[in-house]
Amino acid sequence: MLEKWDGNRLTEYPVDPAHVALALSAKVGFDTGLLVENTLLVRYEGVKKTVVEYRPPGKTGLYFEGSETPLRVPLPGMLMIRVTSEDKSPQYQVYAVKQRPDKLDTLLFHVPLPNVFTSGSICWGSVPVASETALKGSSLVEDWAVFLGSRFGDHGCNGKSKSHPQDIRQKLIQLEQRKARIYPKSDLIPAKRTLAQALGDERP
Repeated sequence: MLEKWDGNRLTEYPVDPAHVALALSAKVGFDTGLLVENTLLVRYEGVKKTVVEYRPPGKTGLYFEGSETPLRVPLPGMLMIRVTSEDKSPQYQVYAVKQRPDKLDTLLFHVPLPNVFTSGSICWGSVPVASETALKGSSLVEDWAVFLGSRFGDHGCNGKSKSHPQDIRQKLIQLEQRKARIYPKSDLIPAKRTLAQALGDERP
């Protein structure tokens, strides 16, 4: 209950505590800056929460639609950015990087995978996102598992590889056939934005 005294009388107004908390939290900000583990950054801006996590390069089993056998392919280092706000659906961006970022002006590259748009956003299709518990936390382990464990289709296949510009799947198949151990950094295509720009801190 909110009370107001006008000099002559006391007036009471009904107030929802949740609304008060929301109004106050909208003005509160917190940013860890770049951290030292795979979770690079956790940022709070009122009810908006941003988590940035790095995934080191390494071989990964990927499933393509129409195949029951996974491809074992090397992937470059990657970044996932997850933004959550109240009860809205989480927003994601995924990029490739040539090394673990240690500053916000790190250049980003298009991730060499299908189902990711040039904006970095993910085409989830009917794949469920991470659990409610995971979305409340500051780790993207479950988000990575859902993303990389889903079946990749034929969306967003072009513009991901210098050697195979029309279909990144052909590049991944080639890497498996060659039993490649690392994804060639020279094959990555610049996303023409930095980490700071992807976070909205700077204009592209």
